[in-house]
Amino acid sequence: MGKGNVWVDLAGEGGVPLFKKFAMFDSGFVPAERTCRDAALFRRCRISSLRMDLFIGEPAAEFGSMVEETPEGLHYNWEKADRLVKVLEKNGVSPYFSWCYVPLPVQPEGGNFRSVPADWEKYREIMKDFAAHFKQMGSPLGYQEIYNEPVNPGAFFDGTPEDYHTLYEYGALGIRDGDPEALVGGPAEAFVLPPSECRDNASRFLDYIQRKELPMDFFSFHTYGFREKIYLERLRLMRSVLGRREYFNHVGIHVNEMNTVPPPWPYRKTILEQQALLPQILTVIEDFLEETDVELVHWAQMLDSGVDALGLTDHLGRLRPGYFAFELYARMPAGRVESSCDDRLGCMASADEQRFSAIVWNKSDEVVELSESISGIPDGFSQVDVCIVDSLFLDGLARDPGLRLRRYMSLPVSGGEVRLSGILLGISDVIYMEGNMPGPGKMTVNPGLRIGQILHYYPDRWKRCYADYDADSGCVFLGANGCGGKLTTVSLKIQGAGGRLKIVRNRISGKADLAVRMDYYTSEYVSAVRFGGIMEAKSSMEAESSMEEEPSREEFGRGTKRPADYLAEEAEDILDLERYAPAGWEGEGLLSFLAADASDDYREVIRLKAPVSRAFGSLLD
Repeated sequence: MGKGNVWVDLAGEGGVPLFKKFAMFDSGFVPAERTCRDAALFRRCRISSLRMDLFIGEPAAEFGSMVEETPEGLHYNWEKADRLVKVLEKNGVSPYFSWCYVPLPVQPEGGNFRSVPADWEKYREIMKDFAAHFKQMGSPLGYQEIYNEPVNPGAFFDGTPEDYHTLYEYGALGIRDGDPEALVGGPAEAFVLPPSECRDNASRFLDYIQRKELPMDFFSFHTYGFREKIYLERLRLMRSVLGRREYFNHVGIHVNEMNTVPPPWPYRKTILEQQALLPQILTVIEDFLEETDVELVHWAQMLDSGVDALGLTDHLGRLRPGYFAFELYARMPAGRVESSCDDRLGCMASADEQRFSAIVWNKSDEVVELSESISGIPDGFSQVDVCIVDSLFLDGLARDPGLRLRRYMSLPVSGGEVRLSGILLGISDVIYMEGNMPGPGKMTVNPGLRIGQILHYYPDRWKRCYADYDADSGCVFLGANGCGGKLTTVSLKIQGAGGRLKIVRNRISGKADLAVRMDYYTSEYVSAVRFGGIMEAKSSMEAESSMEEEPSREEFGRGTKRPADYLAEEAEDILDLERYAPAGWEGEGLLSFLAADASDDYREVIRLKAPVSRAFGSLLD
């Protein structure tokens, strides 16, 4: 038995915030009825999206006949897909459709769902109709991916990598025909070939997209395995291909199938059904937080498929141990605070005005006697609840599948500090500590504002700086994270902005030259204003004059795709959007945060919305 120490300081800076970019993947073998039945499990984990490969074109599959050829033309069967989308939306989950595989009407004679489409224009028409249908439903699809693992010999596509280039071209153009605002991407690289071949295939794919000027909002790949952190090795390989092409600086990376266990996945007692999966999942979360151009990571899988034993649940919806890593992480606020621990442990901590949290996991092969100290606790927090996920809890779960996380003990806060000692943390055990206090009452900030798509521009995707929006807190988080200069840009598609937009800035440390840009949308993006920045307005008269030249900070190609038309005086609290709005503007546009000349220690939080109500008032009994 060893000893392990953990130190948490709520007043200290902790690096990249705990963004909720961890989502789920389910294969096309999971029945839609089961997804609808168990949708509440997604809400408990606060996941943002569920990626699904739909198995279109395989008649035996549930969505195989989503589109059919009839004497009257193409016929679409929307009922099951529409119900699935609505149930997921109701539970706070954005569907992420991988449009696969080859639809029945474009399969060649004697072909199947793997075949190269026989009619490219009809394939484009089908993709257009798919996208247009869901746009008419209110655009519930967060992302739309062209195919799944096209380069996986013998599995899903009989064509060559070059055939996939053509399939992506017609598919992506069709999606944008049906929904010009859709976020589309690929190639769902499977990483079943040697790394050098995967790199070369990705390089040729990106060359094709750039040469044809095709739409691409995200680059996706899959990775299975934990040994030597192979997932980071594969990420860096793909980043090296993207990073040397400025054309793709607006493209985020999606690791949209990820599991720490490599194939095969048999239905017998494996790590996938054991407590040992918990520290692996938490380590993966900790690692991917540092990879700030990775916008989404989809764990494979959430629900049991009946084909591979990958699910965090079984076919009856009963939870397996790994689920609780995601449920506990979902409870943690985004604002990361300082934490450190011995090498045999892993730890993360965060805090906001109403909650602070610390999670610790034993990643060693021995029992650890734990000592944990949390300091810098603000006034108003009176106690800390402690929850332990250990063999005792999991034995109870085996007997009672409905068992929920519960309070193990409570500790008093004294002098802004709490100490825990003498707890024996078993192999793969997890201990979670949480303090809660009532909020300041109902907060009102831009009550009509609605935030949709979150977009990024990466001037240098190798830098660990961050810029993102956290929906739970209603805040934009900006930080250099030791990599000063020009930072990543985050852009938010907004509606209901009104004439005056309130922003609450909290510069925590360091300094940067921050500009806020608004691109106004009517039937298209027509004009833009920039508030503050390097060229700060020198008078209100200059603020209303058109700008002939602007610094390179706005080379992110969004909105009007040109320098802002107006430069406004920097506003700390109110952005007077109405003053610069074009005729006919109704509150829709693109709001972007551009930080330049940042010091290495720069951190800032900007509130745009009131925080959402807590999913949990206190740790469950």
